[in-house]
Amino acid sequence: MAVMKPSCAGDTVLNFSEPMRSSMGLQGVHQVFADNRRRTDVSARAVHCPPSFSMFIEVTTMNHPNRVRLSKLSLGLLLALAAAPAFAQSTSAGVGGQVIGADGQPVAGAEVTITHIESGTVSRATTDAAGRYSARGLRVGGPYTVIINKAGAGSDSEENVYLALNQVGTVNGQLNNEVNTLGTVVAVASAGSYVFGSDNKSVGTNIGGRALETAVSGNRSIDDIARLDPRVNITDQSEGSISVSGQNNRYNNISVDGLSVGDPFGLQAGGLAFIGSPISADSISAYDIKISDFDTTSDSVGANINAVTKSGTNEFHGSVYYAFSKASSMVGEFNGNEYRGFDKNETLGATFGGPILKDRLFFFLSHEKQEVSGLAGVGTDAISSGKLSQAQVDAVANAFSTIGVDPGTENVAGLENTRTVAKLDWNISDDHRASFTYQRTKEEKPQPYSSYARDYSVILPSNWYNSASKTDNYSMQLFSDWTENFSTELKIGYQKYGAVNGAAVDQPEVYACFSATACPNNPTQISSSVPWVIAGEDRFRHQNLIDSKRFTGSLSGTWYAGDHVVKGGFEFLSNEIANAFGQLLHGSYGFYDKNGNGTPVDEILAKNYGTFVKNVIPNGVDLATFAGTWKYTQLSPFLQDTWQATDNLSLMFGVRVNIPKADRSPPVAGYQLEAQTSGGNYNPANPIQPGVWEHYFGYPSDTTLSSKNKVIEPRFAFNYSFNSERQMQLRGGVGLFQSVPPYVWLTNPYTNNGAVSSKQYTSTNPVTDPFSADPYNQPGVQSSALPAGVCVRRANCQIDVLDPDFKLPSAWKFSLGFDAELPWGLTGTVEYQKIKHKNAIAYILPNVGTPNGVLPDGRLSYWQTYPNASTTQIGNGSNNASYPEIFYRSTLLTNTDKGGSDSLTFSLSKAMSNGFSGNFSITQTRSTEVNPGTSSQAYSNYNYVARTNPNEIVEAPSRYDIPLSVKTSLTWEHAFFGDNKTTVSMFYNGRNGQPYSWVFGGSDVNGDAVASNVDLAYIPLANDPLVSYKAGTTADQIAAFQAFISNDAYLTSRRGNIAERGSSRQPWVNQLDLGVQQELPGFFNGDKFVIRMDVYNFANLLNKDWGTQEGLGFFATRRLVNAIDVVGTCPTNCKYVYDLGTATSPSWQNFGTYDTYTNPFRVISRWQALLTVKYVF
Repeated sequence: MAVMKPSCAGDTVLNFSEPMRSSMGLQGVHQVFADNRRRTDVSARAVHCPPSFSMFIEVTTMNHPNRVRLSKLSLGLLLALAAAPAFAQSTSAGVGGQVIGADGQPVAGAEVTITHIESGTVSRATTDAAGRYSARGLRVGGPYTVIINKAGAGSDSEENVYLALNQVGTVNGQLNNEVNTLGTVVAVASAGSYVFGSDNKSVGTNIGGRALETAVSGNRSIDDIARLDPRVNITDQSEGSISVSGQNNRYNNISVDGLSVGDPFGLQAGGLAFIGSPISADSISAYDIKISDFDTTSDSVGANINAVTKSGTNEFHGSVYYAFSKASSMVGEFNGNEYRGFDKNETLGATFGGPILKDRLFFFLSHEKQEVSGLAGVGTDAISSGKLSQAQVDAVANAFSTIGVDPGTENVAGLENTRTVAKLDWNISDDHRASFTYQRTKEEKPQPYSSYARDYSVILPSNWYNSASKTDNYSMQLFSDWTENFSTELKIGYQKYGAVNGAAVDQPEVYACFSATACPNNPTQISSSVPWVIAGEDRFRHQNLIDSKRFTGSLSGTWYAGDHVVKGGFEFLSNEIANAFGQLLHGSYGFYDKNGNGTPVDEILAKNYGTFVKNVIPNGVDLATFAGTWKYTQLSPFLQDTWQATDNLSLMFGVRVNIPKADRSPPVAGYQLEAQTSGGNYNPANPIQPGVWEHYFGYPSDTTLSSKNKVIEPRFAFNYSFNSERQMQLRGGVGLFQSVPPYVWLTNPYTNNGAVSSKQYTSTNPVTDPFSADPYNQPGVQSSALPAGVCVRRANCQIDVLDPDFKLPSAWKFSLGFDAELPWGLTGTVEYQKIKHKNAIAYILPNVGTPNGVLPDGRLSYWQTYPNASTTQIGNGSNNASYPEIFYRSTLLTNTDKGGSDSLTFSLSKAMSNGFSGNFSITQTRSTEVNPGTSSQAYSNYNYVARTNPNEIVEAPSRYDIPLSVKTSLTWEHAFFGDNKTTVSMFYNGRNGQPYSWVFGGSDVNGDAVASNVDLAYIPLANDPLVSYKAGTTADQIAAFQAFISNDAYLTSRRGNIAERGSSRQPWVNQLDLGVQQELPGFFNGDKFVIRMDVYNFANLLNKDWGTQEGLGFFATRRLVNAIDVVGTCPTNCKYVYDLGTATSPSWQNFGTYDTYTNPFRVISRWQALLTVKYVF
């Protein structure tokens, strides 16, 4: 039997008529994911056409031979998507479709053979009574050969089919019955577009093959690829934070080979477990980025970002590579200063894969080591910003040393990150295939606490700590075909994660403010107008370790029943967590310039601190108990039916149920009332009363997640294809989704419960509580005097509680998309997505106190007495009428249904042809929230939200809200000599800055004792009766202040009112990245050298004024004025006293240039180049 071989030409031999094409339901080209069908071994040869160009299909029946060749724009016999659904977090691909005869009726009993050429793996399927077939569990990529035989006829055809991650591609065929003899239909169809088809009901982006190889990736990181989706924004370039449609990056689900690489506990701000990348970029074969995936195996309020690693084949292949960046010559200058955030960033690695048993067993290995030397830890500090001199800092450091606290010597810091992947693929038999993956990532990095790193602080070396993390991931997947119509997929995974953070020397933390006003007892609350220096052991690392053991499993079955594909099964998750967070066990002292002589050095030398705070572990509590070890489990059964209702309409109905469970409840603290204590301390002569939280608030503090917290998630999705000359489709869906939040949020009640958690002691009196440099002998109450589980006034309890009706974060997602094939090889898409929170998080402070009057602008006051005689403080005694046995920072984690997002995306895409490909998109988003969830600590999640009054549940623009984002990615390539390609790629993103809030600076305004810089500011009228000015303020200063307000549109519009949270916007951000790649011949035939240069922020290389990012940093607040006092009698006759600063240093805050803080080898407002040299064999 002769077979027409495919070429890479675009000629047309035959086109089907429009009526015939419509009757076949052929709707375009797609590459997608799926499970597994029967496998055998065959030999085949590949035609090396570009993977974006063509697919070769052979259909054989007892008919007269007919051969058809189609160009990219011929729509006679094309690829559409079958009824077989995509499956979330999959590591494979699939293909399916329908075969019909010349009479338009389905052809039953045709055998379909899909061969992966490079591994010899074969999948078989047989068409059913409806003429449909489906093969799942296939390797991602290709090339594949697809053959369809009737009555056992064979073929030696050759082809070049490529399949994409997490998608199911469809081949539909029509057989011509002109003569009753054996016949074959051969077709070549474009595989450049992966949009059109009945399976495409979701919102997302798929990236693999050449597009992944040539994507601009100056950081070799996941976020470099995720940003290619129009709805994804990297809200913090330094951290690589991935936000989708204005949602918290901690709600994303990020996995590689089905194994989570996200932060298993929730401490990293970027949402990943490591500062560097958790996986080698060279080990990845493809990415699937789903914003909304209505398949019931998908579940995330944020994005599902799924990657699959490469696999071995029947030939040995690999690579050796070296990536290099040097700060002195490959990072741009800023204000004429050479970048000193790091010295060198080097990555050395290799990949290698091949057969163990030909056609049966294959291996793939990847290992790389990244070393970043000469880390500065902080991009810009108070010295480099000019707010302190080196001499001032040296004087403070010497004073600390004199009183016994080692300030440390210059850090020679560096990051080490090793990433290893080992993978086996096993074709067990014709009907069963397995894969095994092992991943290890290990990282060590000395670093400062990120919230201390500011342009008005200096972190001395002893305040740094070493962060050491390691993850070991194991997975097994088994794909099985039990009959022609029933297949299963089993996945089992295990992850062990450990992190230890600590300093080399145990000692108290000490810090000094260059201010005549006392420092707060937490340095993160120091006003941005006050420079400060810190040394000693970082308060959060006095005892800090995490251990997580995570087990996952899933079993699903798929039944093919004519026009229906029914899938059901369950997923299981177990995570055992221990978190020893012993903050402040060695004490912390804050000094300030009490005598107003311009420096706090003399106060340090006299040990005359302004504030002291320490935590004490109760008597008899060991570290294991203190760590709050507990286990979270979740069982999630699911069921769905995908129905090909007509040739044009595909519907999916499904439901998923998430049933959480905690293995134990948090312990419950007791108490002694003031009359029962001994001067506010525990009195052993009197009994301990049970349940301090329930006594005061009426509900218990030991809420445990169980089946009563379950969430039922209905899902519906559709795809309708139009009968039109050019391909067009309408798609969409609606469903409820849930994310397991960072486990640290759920762990807080197990570590902060008052029973086994530490107790806090504070002092402002260095006479009664003298300074001590001995970390194990700090002043104040001692452990021996604190029995476990008792709360008293002098040793009150911080208790973090889950609402008894708490539900894990969930949200409704709705999407509607329209895709159309356009001239010149373009595809146009319009997509709308809505996210409406059903159970978003909200933190409140139940013990913040009781309001005691109002302030001049009408906000509530929590001062015990006010106004007072002081001219620098509004009132005396914060947290009026709060319960003394419970620390005011105690929190309740509850839910709210407020918040969500709406996004509208217009996009154009062009697959690679004539050496050119590209994408262009415009996305408009409106995103709101109650709490941004930016921290790991419960109180910090409450604390870092600007507000008018405590505990208000207010919907405001999301911290991650980007109203307008414009993206363009272009790739051009050409082989100037032989098959050695020259490639130029670029990526541009222009977007709005993130929102911010205008706040009061200085001290606490409303007496709730919450951090400064979070009380929303009152914006005065030109001659406001509610505002006066500090004595000595000049008329020119007031005029300048009023002019500043008048020159800001938002401030002008809100005169006479309190500022609204998040209603102002940081400046527009432009980012242009460039990649240039050249292939050269290798030492042996088929080998290549690849030399690549990626330049982040290329525009800044062209012009130093381009590509800079102006803004406010992490907290998203901007100081308008310092409110230092209230005079008069409130509420009817009182005024704020505003401190406008000085003429040369006014109180209002200007934008700063955001360069980098906690991750110095990822710059922001400079250009940075990365050179990669690779040998591929």
